[in-house]
Amino acid sequence: MAKGEGAGGTGRASRTGTAGRAGAAVRAGTLLPASPSRRSDRNIQLIDASASRPEQIRAAGCHLMFLHGYAGMTMRQIAALLQIKAASLYYHFPSKQEILFDLMQATAAELLRGLREILASGEPPEAQLEQAIRWHVLFHTRKREEAFISHSELRSLTPENLETILKLRREYEKIFDSILRSCQRADGFTGEKPAVIRNSILTMCTATAGWFSPGGELTAEQVAEKLWQFVRHGVFPQRAVKDHSAA
Repeated sequence: MAKGEGAGGTGRASRTGTAGRAGAAVRAGTLLPASPSRRSDRNIQLIDASASRPEQIRAAGCHLMFLHGYAGMTMRQIAALLQIKAASLYYHFPSKQEILFDLMQATAAELLRGLREILASGEPPEAQLEQAIRWHVLFHTRKREEAFISHSELRSLTPENLETILKLRREYEKIFDSILRSCQRADGFTGEKPAVIRNSILTMCTATAGWFSPGGELTAEQVAEKLWQFVRHGVFPQRAVKDHSAA
């Protein structure tokens, strides 16, 4: 076993630990059923030569995890892709677990920053919900690999790292719920609990990371628009009636 790969455990103890971590993610409402499409719509990711070495390692690790999964990726593959010596790789990231955690933390933090800005914008509730949906969809379609990994590899995190990521995701969900409650007070949308609506919306929007193709019939912006209209007519049924009457 190569340095930093991590044994991962064997037998019943390992399976129990993995099931426990997956269960924690499920209870938090954040582990989506992944349908890993290892097909990439582009050639192997070009690494920005001007980026810092940690950024290059993160990008290479992300692409390889997207193609092979966390368990199938090795530190040696990253070093080979970047054409660097293993010593340089281990200097920045002692293990692939640290690469995965760093990637997931950066992804969750960026998503959270965007949603905080929307909440602080002072826009009307419905406008904030529209912006939140567009933000979520565009992030997941433009950063497909990072977004896909952030959901499909939750179970690969250590318990401590998993809890750190879930804390960020719970905050994201709370902000989304806050926007939904504001919509409910302002427009009186359907009587479902915000958490039910939020899980339905985020599950649908997050899934775009698995099926969206940059070379497909629709652009990312068009997909975001269609999903917003779908949510708009579902959450605000009176809008659908008015739109139909106007037509």
